[in-house]
Amino acid sequence: GDDGGDGDEKIMVFESGAILNYLQSAADEGRGPKGDAKRAAVASWVAWANASLDPICFLETPEGKVYDTGLRNPNRRIDTLNTLLSQSPHLVQGKFSLADVAVASYLLYVIQFFPDVELYQRWPHVVRYMRECAGREGYGQ
Repeated sequence: GDDGGDGDEKIMVFESGAILNYLQSAADEGRGPKGDAKRAAVASWVAWANASLDPICFLETPEGKVYDTGLRNPNRRIDTLNTLLSQSPHLVQGKFSLADVAVASYLLYVIQFFPDVELYQRWPHVVRYMRECAGREGYGQ
């Protein structure tokens, strides 16, 4: 782990969103304002994936046990995602980024846990995006 710059103490980075933000910061270090804008866009998608997409994808009991997916039903947020993906192959600047890692991972887990869910009729651009992300070298490693 990173020592936080002081050399004395190890810092623990956990939770997928924080890890992705840390990786993005390390990759963008020293890139100036354009890097800052991209970093902010990626951070927005990572936060959206964790705060909004997760509860859509995975319906839980009060005890936290996943029992189904919300993707069986219409959803305005996924409609919006589908529209955005009809205009660009990826979420930030049209290029694969950690934003895609965050969003696609939730979507791809849905079809692993609930293989009978039908997504294509309602969200064809989301399905294309999922296939493209899953087909990338290194997926699943």
